Amino acid sequence: MHFITGGSLHGKKSWALTFAKEQGFVNGKVIRLFDAKKIDIESDKEQSTDFYIMEGLEWMIKHRLQEESLEQTIVYMKTFVEELLQWERIEKNRCVFLIGSDITKGIVPIDKEDRMWRDATGLIFQQIVKKADRVDVIWYGLNERLK
Repeated sequence: MHFITGGSLHGKKSWALTFAKEQGFVNGKVIRLFDAKKIDIESDKEQSTDFYIMEGLEWMIKHRLQEESLEQTIVYMKTFVEELLQWERIEKNRCVFLIGSDITKGIVPIDKEDRMWRDATGLIFQQIVKKADRVDVIWYGLNERLK
């Protein structure tokens, strides 16, 4: 698993697509999570997809928080990441690129719901970074490898 973060509209998806091709991945799919509450990649299991780029992870978290508690959201996202890791392990040359934008760049939001979203996203991104094989930050289309 490869986690990519950075500012909104800083070229994370474009960088991930280029990087995936450079690594030899051929058949991929971009999944936009901006309006999603959950994703089921099992429906793609018959296809020859060897990589997924999932962008908008922070918005998926926000939508879940609107309907469930912080703890439930964290548990769901942990399970979601484990399912993605299992999908990767099924075949040798598979990779999931999870893209999550930085929220507020350290500025604490005034609104309680926005603070919870920022905090939940930070906690979940930390869990993802622990599981990820590689982590990059993208600013202005340039990457900095953290892990």
